[in-house]
Amino acid sequence: MRFGVCCGIEDANTVLGVGFDYIELGANNLSEDVRKYSGMPVEATNLFFPSSVKLFGREATPYLDIAKATVDRAASIGVETMVIGSGSSRKAPDGEDMEVAEREFLLIAAAIADHARPYGITIAPESLNRSETNIGNDLGCLARGLQFAGVGYTADSYHVLYEWNAEDPKESSPSKEHWEDQIPFAPTHVHIADLPRYAPKPSDPMMQGFAHRLLELGYDGRVSLEYRRGADFEAELQRALLDLRVLFGK
Repeated sequence: MRFGVCCGIEDANTVLGVGFDYIELGANNLSEDVRKYSGMPVEATNLFFPSSVKLFGREATPYLDIAKATVDRAASIGVETMVIGSGSSRKAPDGEDMEVAEREFLLIAAAIADHARPYGITIAPESLNRSETNIGNDLGCLARGLQFAGVGYTADSYHVLYEWNAEDPKESSPSKEHWEDQIPFAPTHVHIADLPRYAPKPSDPMMQGFAHRLLELGYDGRVSLEYRRGADFEAELQRALLDLRVLFGK
């Protein structure tokens, strides 16, 4: 298992200096100057589309040329996994048929995956919570739909927990069955943070349930810390890396 951090290039030396294996950058902000990333293990990206790109409705943007250019830039610096979050881009406007939009999002992901595959890049959309978008909020449904479309997926603990808490705010922690439903088979990639979106603690039962499900499925890939940082970034990272190793038994 490899541990990384979602961050900007300006934080890369700090992240790698405390012992993380890689960095995960925002794909929509990748520079065309590849020298900027020389020697940097940029193994994954997130975000993907800028917020100006719209995938649905009357104002939909021709997305594929933008997507191809983004994948091409990522390939030039050695990226292997690209997460599609892009909540603003994939938010369907009022009046859209949500079921049609959900299916269309799967087709969009599949088209991007087809372009990325020859580069050795895996496309792995993530579920997002209802405060960010209205398409792909249920991870289990998204994962199964993407599997049918021949595309991988990213399991993000924070978004799953946000949606679970919105439905069952009185429960103390998701059940084993809930994790099994939301992570039906091994993901391609993982984002991790607790429910307030801080670095996870191995004593947190919510994080224990998430980690247990991944280990139960034999997941041994990348785990990217995507969290709300505090005042002392370097000290937080040092603690977070130790806690992640304990949580996953690594």
